[in-house]
Amino acid sequence: GTPAAVTGTDVAIPASAAPARPLPPLGQMDTFLRAMIGALSSHPQLARWLATDDLIRQMADAIDKVSRGQVPRVAVLRPEEDFQIVGARTQMRIDPASYERYNALAAAVSSVHATAAVDAYRTIGPRLDEAYRALGRSENSVDEALAIALEMLLATPEVRGPIRVVHGKGTTYAFADPKLEALAPIQKQLLRMGPDNAAAIQARLREVADQL
Repeated sequence: GTPAAVTGTDVAIPASAAPARPLPPLGQMDTFLRAMIGALSSHPQLARWLATDDLIRQMADAIDKVSRGQVPRVAVLRPEEDFQIVGARTQMRIDPASYERYNALAAAVSSVHATAAVDAYRTIGPRLDEAYRALGRSENSVDEALAIALEMLLATPEVRGPIRVVHGKGTTYAFADPKLEALAPIQKQLLRMGPDNAAAIQARLREVADQL
C-alpha cells in the first residue's frame, strides 16, 4: 500500500524570527553553523557531522527528503555495522543487536536541548529557506516542510515486540506486517533503529514541535 498522506496542519510553525545577528551568505555558512551548533552539544556524532561541508544545504535536503517520506543520505551518520536478522526463514526477525548501531545517533539527537534547537533554527531560518528553495522547492517554505517532516516522524508507530521480516527485492528485507511495510521509508528507518532509540528521538522531536 501507499503511505498515508501527512500534512503539516497539526504542527504550526510561525515564520522564522528575524536573526539577532547578520547571517553570512548562503555559501559561507559552515563556519557560522559549526560555532552555533557546536555550542549546543559536544556529542562526537554531532561533531563528526559538523566537520563536513555545505551544512546548510545538507539540513535543507534532509528536511526536504523527510517531508516527502524519504531517508536522507548523510554518509557520516550511517552506522558502520551491517543490518542483522535472526531466526529461521519463516520466523526471521530483526536482531535486537542491530538497534545498537543507532545508539550514538539517538544520543546525539537527545543531547541537543529542544529550546536551543528551536532558537538555532529560527536564527538560520532565512538561509535555510534559501537553501531549501535552491533545491527547486517553490510549493512551500522550509517552515512548512519541517512541519510535515516532524508530523511524519511523530506519526511513526511504536513497536515494542520483535519485528518480523521477510525476504524483499534482491538482498533486502521487508517487514512481514503489511501495515509496517506500508509506512513511508523514513518511518520504516526509524523502526529499524529500535524502540528505545526511536522513542528517544521522537521525544526530543515532540518537544521541538511543541515549541515551534
